[in-house]
Amino acid sequence: MDRSEVMVAIKAPAQYFNEPGILAKSGELIAPYGKKALIITGHKALHTVRTQLLLSLQQAGVEYAISQFEGKVTTEEIATYTSEAIAHQAELLIGIGGGKALDITKVVGEKLRLPVVAVPTIAATCASWAALSVIYDDQGRSSGYLGLTSSPVLVLADTQILVEAPRRYLAAGIGDTIVKWYETVVNVNDEPEGLDIRISTQISKLALDRLHTYALQAIQTAGTGTITPAFKEAVDAVIVLAGLAGTVQGGTARAGIAHSLDSSLTHFPQTSGTLHGERVAFGLLTQTVLEKRPAEEIERLARLLISLKLPVTLKQLGFEDLPATVAPLIAAGVPLRVEAIRNLSFEVTPSLLHEAILQTDQLGLNILQGTYITH
Repeated sequence: MDRSEVMVAIKAPAQYFNEPGILAKSGELIAPYGKKALIITGHKALHTVRTQLLLSLQQAGVEYAISQFEGKVTTEEIATYTSEAIAHQAELLIGIGGGKALDITKVVGEKLRLPVVAVPTIAATCASWAALSVIYDDQGRSSGYLGLTSSPVLVLADTQILVEAPRRYLAAGIGDTIVKWYETVVNVNDEPEGLDIRISTQISKLALDRLHTYALQAIQTAGTGTITPAFKEAVDAVIVLAGLAGTVQGGTARAGIAHSLDSSLTHFPQTSGTLHGERVAFGLLTQTVLEKRPAEEIERLARLLISLKLPVTLKQLGFEDLPATVAPLIAAGVPLRVEAIRNLSFEVTPSLLHEAILQTDQLGLNILQGTYITH
């Protein structure tokens, strides 16, 4: 498709709520979508929302069954939960928790053409909004993204629950959101870019600007139980703006270097304890090195990531081997689609990625050790 042709699909929930105590009113909001729900959630997430959500469903006359999910979104798990939804004669699905619980709920909803309600208990990704799911293989390694025809119909982000979640999750969400603009803008070049790219660029720039203003304030209150305007702004950026930027789609193939690096990193057991937003944060720093952005800009970004306690070295990601040993293996595993790479404003090859990973690791180490010489 010619990049100047206009074909845009905008996928978004019908309603999004970011307010404390919204789960106490969840039943009346969910009931219009069906009276028999299958809830897919993990043990901790269910414990967090049980009192308010389940009582509200009962009061609204919504029957429900609960299916525990603690794994990853694999082909086998998708089949299992699809069968459960059929067995329970579910009219709608409610996903509660973090990215994986929400992602599998969305895939099952897609397969059965059922409405999905997303109840995030952490603000670590835009999964509650995004019309896509990350799919894993049986070893827990990312095997790609599955695009969905629609977003969840309803997102219930209870601010009180989100602000009580550990600080690390919001930091990861901020990292994942900051990445969006950097990954989008590099797909804009001298050719007449599609309307979808222009829209995504503006939305992701708004998210970036809001986080530059509010991220550090928000992270101070994350995990404390105290809601502040800055915290709500950060949550909106992570869920709404990042989600919308990623689900405005046209006919243009896009390359996301930070997310491609994340896909490779999931293939290494050393990173099993890291969050998606932590891995893409390191991937973003690597991308800026690959782009040859100004040294002072890269340094500012690195210091922001450090202030959010996001990783800037391979060791922080869990690697104990020498960077020179690890970097080429990571670079070799990065999925590089030719049709997407050719739209980038800079060159990308496995060898250039290898060098950029090494430079990023050294840069991060120097800043952490206080030996970095400011340009």
